[in-house]
Amino acid sequence: MATFLLVHGSFLGGWCWTGMVERLERAGHRAVTLDLPSHGSDTTPPELATMDGYRDAIAHIAATLGRPPILVEHSMGSAIASVAEAAPESVAALVFVAGLLPPRGSSLLDTLPEFDPAYLAHAVWTPDRRSVRISPDGAREFLYAGCPEDLAEQAIAKMGWEPIGPYETPLQVSEARFGSVPRYFVETTKDRVVPPTLQKKIQARERFDRVFSLPTGHAPFFEAPDQLASCLESVAAERG
Repeated sequence: MATFLLVHGSFLGGWCWTGMVERLERAGHRAVTLDLPSHGSDTTPPELATMDGYRDAIAHIAATLGRPPILVEHSMGSAIASVAEAAPESVAALVFVAGLLPPRGSSLLDTLPEFDPAYLAHAVWTPDRRSVRISPDGAREFLYAGCPEDLAEQAIAKMGWEPIGPYETPLQVSEARFGSVPRYFVETTKDRVVPPTLQKKIQARERFDRVFSLPTGHAPFFEAPDQLASCLESVAAERG
């Protein structure tokens, strides 16, 4: 039995993993979720959200689980990478799902020029441009295309403001620490948010123990939950 800590990406909360938790638990694993600062039910103001805060929130939950978990993060991969850098012994493995992992020393914001301008055109900014969300039409077309309509509409209804501060933080990881943790990548070949070409660049730049491929858009936990659960169970089997 493995222990999974499932970390959501931008515009989401821990609730997005509900179906994945059910599937992993049926298979005999333990699966835990959280709301990152300023997401879901967490009340941190967006302007106070930081990448260090994301890291600390994940590390806090991981420390309560009794054994090093397999950290799974959707899209915004810098947060779990930072946990592995800070305490590699506390993590059994890292799984990046549709992973957006910037080059070392660069930030998530630095990757945006490689995104589809049509997707970025749906961004809705606060007046101070410190938080952003995606328009409902943009979310339907880019974030949740291919997903069951009820889950897509639920996600759109719950969409909050995404803080920009964490996106501006350079990724600072080392081979000695982050590089020592087993790493896996689940690529989404029909993704219109993190383009497949960008996902391939990330795979070429970083060493991954294994790459899984799903023919889905950006939210495989909605679109293909059984297939994604199978990928995670394979990771658990490999890590013993």
